[in-house]
Amino acid sequence: MVFGFSDRRFFATVVLGSVVGVLTAASAGVAQDPGGLPESPRVTPLVRVIHNSERAVVSLFVPMEGQLVSGSGTIIHAAGFVLTNNHVLPKDDGLALIGADLPEQQRPERFRVVGRLPEKDLAIVKLLSNGPFPVVPLGRSDDVMNGEQVVVAGNPGGRGAVFTSGIISARNVLSGAPNALVMTNYRNSRRDTYIQFDAASNGGNSGGGLINMEGNLIGVVWGGIRQEQNVGYAIPADVVHQLAEEIVEPELQSRRAVGVTLKPETIGLMVNEVVDESAAEAAGIQAGDELISVNGESLRNRVDWNLALYRLLPTGHPLRVGLKRGGERHEVEIRSKELQPTQPTLTDAESLKPGLRCRFYHGRYSLLPNFADLTPERETIVGTVNLSEIRQDRTDEFAVELTGYLRVTQPGLHRITVLSDDGSKLFLNDREIIDNDGNHHPQPRSRLVYAAPGLHQLRLLYFEGNGFEELQLLLQTPDGKQQPVTAELLWHKPE
Repeated sequence: MVFGFSDRRFFATVVLGSVVGVLTAASAGVAQDPGGLPESPRVTPLVRVIHNSERAVVSLFVPMEGQLVSGSGTIIHAAGFVLTNNHVLPKDDGLALIGADLPEQQRPERFRVVGRLPEKDLAIVKLLSNGPFPVVPLGRSDDVMNGEQVVVAGNPGGRGAVFTSGIISARNVLSGAPNALVMTNYRNSRRDTYIQFDAASNGGNSGGGLINMEGNLIGVVWGGIRQEQNVGYAIPADVVHQLAEEIVEPELQSRRAVGVTLKPETIGLMVNEVVDESAAEAAGIQAGDELISVNGESLRNRVDWNLALYRLLPTGHPLRVGLKRGGERHEVEIRSKELQPTQPTLTDAESLKPGLRCRFYHGRYSLLPNFADLTPERETIVGTVNLSEIRQDRTDEFAVELTGYLRVTQPGLHRITVLSDDGSKLFLNDREIIDNDGNHHPQPRSRLVYAAPGLHQLRLLYFEGNGFEELQLLLQTPDGKQQPVTAELLWHKPE
């Protein structure tokens, strides 16, 4: 059984509203201090890495209904941004202890959640007092080596910062794989991968750092297997780089738009596309430009870029963006524009009927097919996204195309999730917003959308290879919890 390393403890005396966040002296520095240790045989490379990292280790506590949920995190930005797991944050605010001093020598620091990506179990929180804070640099995980020494830093049992060491046991482990032999049959699995390590990690370590001997954060501790010894898993750092925008969503949260997309196949800051009539286009930014700074602060990676937008866009002030183009440095001024919500395709359902149009296809697939080239076995109307109703008596080797309209009932940010086994894609108003393709176990993918009330055109694609099958469409509204999309929200146009 795979489990997360969060922890819950009885909550008796700490009252969130009465605690004033005050930094201890131990956490007030900026850069790591490579010195401060004597020249001694005791000061090994491992000791030095821990010494240089410990002031950026964060113990997280969230009061919840008489309990205290505890977890771990790592400061990755001097402004106080902490990388952690989503599952240790049942609420959007809590308390943190920073560093490895005894708790009686510290005062709790308040934090709030900046962004979440639930299906990847990633989140970023912001310490609410002024920095700058010490950091552990967010490194790369593409060159992780089996056998290299690593440090795990976390808050096991809610006891505060604790360090353990071990090695990388496996640089890539497939999520939800039955066994290695079975997986040789799959060439398009699209499953998540984790880093496996053997350093001790227990309840409360979730969200903590997996740190290499260069002092870089190469993973976020996530879970393990209870029935096996010395098996811990970490989310690779490159996943954080690649999904930084989806975790933070700075434009959606601020309702301010810049209009730049970065190349998706890299973790760098190369501009892939500039949106027509956007603030970035008006500023003269071009595809192929490399972003290097914002308001004089250097950008190390796309995480820095998204955190800079999160801090600066709400002010409405112009952004001074430094960039490289053809080997030359330039600086441009971007005046962000108000972000407009996605408008509905239709505003009323007078011409529509309840349910979605369902086209059902037979076939063996490892990726979603081109449905335009297929002839459906049958066409029906289904009331909801209910796979039992859709597939009827066929359990394997089929594909489904669902089309119609999704009614959005209130303005604001909505999180749409598709949970599928095997592959799926979701289009909203003819724009692909979720890609969950490939052979895989039940795996959710989600996206935040800023949508105006009304009827939005929807197209959901799905295929099942063999074995277990699942398909769910879920919606989290601005004022509610995530739940399956109900029949009153799904409509289609009669032919």
